[in-house]
Amino acid sequence: MIATAKNTNNTKLEQMRTAYLNIGIDSGNGFLKAFSDMGHSTKIPSYIYDPKAETESNIVAKEGCSVVYVSGSRSGELGNQQWLIGSPAYSASPQGKLEVAQLDRGKVDYALQLFLGAIGCMGIESDNLEVNLCISIHHAKSFREDLVKALKGCHIVELGNRNYNITVNKILVVNEGMGTLASLLANGRVSQSHKLLLLDLGYGTSISTVYQFGKQIDRNVMTFGVRDLYAAIAKHPDMMKARNGREGDSFIIREGIESKSFQYGKYQPFSFAEIYRNCLQVWVNENLRTTLSDLKDQIDSADCMFAVGGGACLPMVDKHLQSKGFQVLPNAHTLNAEGLLALAKNRLGGSK
Repeated sequence: MIATAKNTNNTKLEQMRTAYLNIGIDSGNGFLKAFSDMGHSTKIPSYIYDPKAETESNIVAKEGCSVVYVSGSRSGELGNQQWLIGSPAYSASPQGKLEVAQLDRGKVDYALQLFLGAIGCMGIESDNLEVNLCISIHHAKSFREDLVKALKGCHIVELGNRNYNITVNKILVVNEGMGTLASLLANGRVSQSHKLLLLDLGYGTSISTVYQFGKQIDRNVMTFGVRDLYAAIAKHPDMMKARNGREGDSFIIREGIESKSFQYGKYQPFSFAEIYRNCLQVWVNENLRTTLSDLKDQIDSADCMFAVGGGACLPMVDKHLQSKGFQVLPNAHTLNAEGLLALAKNRLGGSK
């Protein structure tokens, strides 16, 4: 009787510590955005760093953490390895960090590390997680099998200062933009019969998609994005003059743009607002105009047009897009991830 009672109590304790989660992940070249059906969310830069021996584990930041793969389904490749994910990767080595955008298969080859880094920043109290996952990628048909292989299974890990046993059960892989469509349908901004034009201005890609009947009917992925704007600012003669001949740092440039302060650095700060305006004009003329031109034959017959992604939220770009008839929603940068969560819940069933 005592043994039975003890086992029952242990079972109840184990159940209390287990969380059953549906999670939607937008694995962007610039940022990974994640939302769970228990109210957790995070946004982390898509940076990875393989630290040196001097780097401690147990690192937790708002936009990233340390990851140690203890054991599990990928022990053969990753067992006992450590990485810094997100902003800690930048802090450890601004130049030596790996950016997912630099690699053709970065979103696949480092999918698990980035997913674990996101989990470590979501503030999940339970240490035993059962997860159903919906994730988007730019070419779902090409990468679906490899992405599922990278993520599925049991992973015993140390994330920041917490230990987790994470089991990824069901995985749905969809094209980028499907989450946005799901969000727009769910909140009533579009209907199944509407012809929708979607412009997704991401960090590494710009994607134009046409939806109707609730389905994707045309799509074009272009290999330029916001990173080209950041690179132009970093290499601008006035930026290099202010930095004594050195290029600017894209991470610091991004922070200055997102805060709308256009301040570069903290030690000897200066404004790059004029550099931004100059480079933005060129970026709009060369990149954004190309993306908009791709949709020109569809615009007259469209019922609605939306622009999403980090590029749609850039200062002055949002107003330019609105002048062209595109709606830019306040949550344009997270809309896809929010919709991916809805798809995880609806298509993969209950999390338990």
